[in-house]
Amino acid sequence: MKIKNALWGAILLMAACHQPGPGITPGKDITLNSKKVTVTLKDSIAVVTLYLPKRYDTTFSWIHYSDCGRVCEKQKYRFQPKTLPIIKETGYFYDRPKDSVDQFTIVHNPYISPKDRDNPNNKKFMYQFHDHKKWDVIHDPYLKTISSDTVEKIGDRYFSIIVIDTYDSAHKIYTKRVLSSTTLRSSTIDFDFELLTKNKDSVTTHFISDAKAYLRTIRF
Repeated sequence: MKIKNALWGAILLMAACHQPGPGITPGKDITLNSKKVTVTLKDSIAVVTLYLPKRYDTTFSWIHYSDCGRVCEKQKYRFQPKTLPIIKETGYFYDRPKDSVDQFTIVHNPYISPKDRDNPNNKKFMYQFHDHKKWDVIHDPYLKTISSDTVEKIGDRYFSIIVIDTYDSAHKIYTKRVLSSTTLRSSTIDFDFELLTKNKDSVTTHFISDAKAYLRTIRF
């Protein structure tokens, strides 16, 4: 497993495991091809555990800086296969990939304080947040089409979950994304799965259902 040291000293610990995590639905080979991952977020604002595909054997993290300043900056932690190129988005120089993307990314405000109170009782807020996020997705020129959406309780808190599942017949590209958000202390945190590929294989076919199953194993 290839690990790149995270900016700000984030600690990523990964342990292989053949047992299904809480919330994973048995079937396909998801329980055999998954591993338990523990992520200690920057400044120890939270420790997150979940199950991810074993093919995500490379991890790295960075701050996604922006030309609009601190208010737009994001702390990101990414998991992906080592066979794919490592791309770190930035607000200054970034060429959006059009193919060969298979990844899971955790995103949060890099300036959350560990002193801020964490309140998992977030049902009312998440339903309001979910409506705003759907509006953002629909008006994003790179996303636009929502295949399905829901607000679901996972562990001790509610999550907004939006699914994008499209096929560009002109360029023969499958775009599959599961965008999930919940609250973390004084802010929000995203858990996003993304696949961009020309391949119609088992990973592509089961990507959405598998991503949802992995999301349901998230625990803080």
